[in-house]
Amino acid sequence: MDLVDKTIVITGANSGIGLETARALAASGARIVMACRDAARAEAARADIAATTDAARLEVVPLDLAALGSVRRCAADLVARHPRIDILINNAGLFPFRKRLTADGFEMQFGVNHLGHFLLTQSLMPSLQAAGAPRVINVASMMHHLGKLDFDSFRGEKPYKPIRAYGQSKLCNVLFTRELARRHQDDGLLTWSLHPGPVGTNIMGRSLAARTLYRLVGAYMSPRRGARTSVWLAGADGIEATSGSYYDEYCKVKPGSKLSQDMALAARLWETSERLVAG
Repeated sequence: MDLVDKTIVITGANSGIGLETARALAASGARIVMACRDAARAEAARADIAATTDAARLEVVPLDLAALGSVRRCAADLVARHPRIDILINNAGLFPFRKRLTADGFEMQFGVNHLGHFLLTQSLMPSLQAAGAPRVINVASMMHHLGKLDFDSFRGEKPYKPIRAYGQSKLCNVLFTRELARRHQDDGLLTWSLHPGPVGTNIMGRSLAARTLYRLVGAYMSPRRGARTSVWLAGADGIEATSGSYYDEYCKVKPGSKLSQDMALAARLWETSERLVAG
């Protein structure tokens, strides 16, 4: 697919997989909007990409997925400035070792990895649908196989177990994708979730200890390699029939976990998420 002059919004584009996704898609001639929480790191990333691409096609916007008010402000600004958004890549994510809550009182991994992206996608729908055949790409993880949905844990009510919370948030990504595809099967919107591979990023934190631990548990792949499936899904032709599917790091469709295929669970998560972002 020709990406020249396409507008692509990427969350968490200032480092790791998001940065390399932005770099690759900017080189294709697309207009890249880098939606990031840390303004200084985002500007540094923009300058880094601009050194080898057209700086005029790179834009930074503030987005804190841990605050629903920030998500709403970012989306309103984007819709006003970009009446057509061709591709949204929900890439940002985190994996804190200790229990934390978002500004709105949600368990941090659920709030950032799923709920913030859910609200962003819904809020950008006017510009996405104006594109005619928009694409929404959700970066999940094979860790969703370890996930179960505990609807009583979304506000951190249960004892915090980081791996359980991460698996739950990534399961939410896959379920959200499937339900998004079902709800838009007749209007041209296409969506996929993906496992980027065991990538060495700062998802567990920026400290040396956190980054070292992440590599020790098997995160050996480079962010550039980890961006491959996101980049491929953004531009591949002939994959329309797979909308709603879960892809692996080799750009192959995988079934995902049994729970991730439960459409009744996907619908319940969607309806719950709508209530939660409504306040």
